[in-house]
Amino acid sequence: MNNELEVIRDKEQARNKMHMSGFRTYLGGAVTYQDLVNTFGEPTFTPEDSGDGKVNYEWVIYFDGSYYSIYDWKTYDAQVTREEYTNWHVGGKTGVLEVDGFTSQVLYEIRHTVSS
Repeated sequence: MNNELEVIRDKEQARNKMHMSGFRTYLGGAVTYQDLVNTFGEPTFTPEDSGDGKVNYEWVIYFDGSYYSIYDWKTYDAQVTREEYTNWHVGGKTGVLEVDGFTSQVLYEIRHTVSS
């Protein structure tokens, strides 16, 4: 198992890899927007990239052979997402066990970054 998380910066690649993916779980852990930025850098997608405004910020991440996304959902307010949101969604095309491995690694990376 490769425990490295690679954020996909190329928007076209990210769109292609996440096409037809769906909601899998919540990230949990009271993670903030700033926690994600501190750990993974700026999001792959920002409010300007959303066609319908349902997602303001989204990180597309490659992990252990699969692509996942971490995103807000239907806050309809980028400032609220940046300052208050902690209910991050996790999307992908994999099953429950793979998603659990991904979310565990993401939370580990965030905790390691925040405590450093």
